[in-house]
Amino acid sequence: MAIVGLYLGSWWAWLTPAFVFLVIPLVDGVLGVDESSKSEESFVWSSRDGVYTGILVAQVISQIGLLFALGHCWTTMQVERWVWVGWILSVSLSVGGVGITVAHELVHRQARWQRTLGKVMLMGVLYMHFSIEHVRGHHASVGTHEDAASAPRGMSVYRFLMRTVPLQWWSAWELERKRLVKHGRAVWSIHNEMLWFLVCQLLWLVLLTSMFGLVFLPVYLVVAALSFGLLEVVNYIEHYGLRREIRGHGRYEAVGPEHSWNSNHRLSRALLFELSRHSDHHLHALKHYQKLANGERSPQLPSGYPGMVLLALVPPVWFWMMDRRIELRT
Repeated sequence: MAIVGLYLGSWWAWLTPAFVFLVIPLVDGVLGVDESSKSEESFVWSSRDGVYTGILVAQVISQIGLLFALGHCWTTMQVERWVWVGWILSVSLSVGGVGITVAHELVHRQARWQRTLGKVMLMGVLYMHFSIEHVRGHHASVGTHEDAASAPRGMSVYRFLMRTVPLQWWSAWELERKRLVKHGRAVWSIHNEMLWFLVCQLLWLVLLTSMFGLVFLPVYLVVAALSFGLLEVVNYIEHYGLRREIRGHGRYEAVGPEHSWNSNHRLSRALLFELSRHSDHHLHALKHYQKLANGERSPQLPSGYPGMVLLALVPPVWFWMMDRRIELRT
């Protein structure tokens, strides 16, 4: 849809935002939820991992290609400003919604080449540090005050964004510094992955600028910011107000299914690679997306992720909708 919008222009430029924020919530509402887990027969098919991994690889290629397509259209086509806005939103929703979801799946994989592909996708939105902070930071401290990606109750999504973006970068740097010190290596060295991320992202910007000129650079930076901003809005939705308690020994309780919001709405689940079955992902971080199951104790969102994004952008409505759900669980 984003490609169609780029090359047909006109009102087609708004096809992707309309689909994401109108069609998907409507279809999710009509089709309802599917809380069932896989049958024995479908689980056997889902074990054929090559097929599902191939889908992820194709997504990485297509999402990076979409950024090049935007650069080509931006520098060769003359359109009105409202079409430009549609292009930016369409590409950001695609790359930030589907692309980063795929990157998230890949950085959890055990195979190095798959983790590398995930980092390539994150490079496309200048957010490579996510591969460190999410895997080694967020999964360890989710639902605690130490986790910048877990929003406490009463915090708006706008305050959360201003806080989480810089703190996650700093957390990734600290995690990498501690890893290097532990192995007796210098922080300022070729062994520091955060430094390599900075180099890769700088070279990526140089490549885009050489291909499409300086005129495209601010446009691309807006797309990148909107893309990783969408990722963080989803983080906000996934853990809002859910806290792990401190036990008598002074340590946090173990991560459980009750520490992530879930959504079993059919269409948004399928389009986001089962990301919304988030409790199972946090319980079994290495489990591949097609095998994630619904948890009986998992708190449920009233809508799929696209609908919840819209709610999050209006804090009074969000608090009214979500805070009472938290109270029912306590």
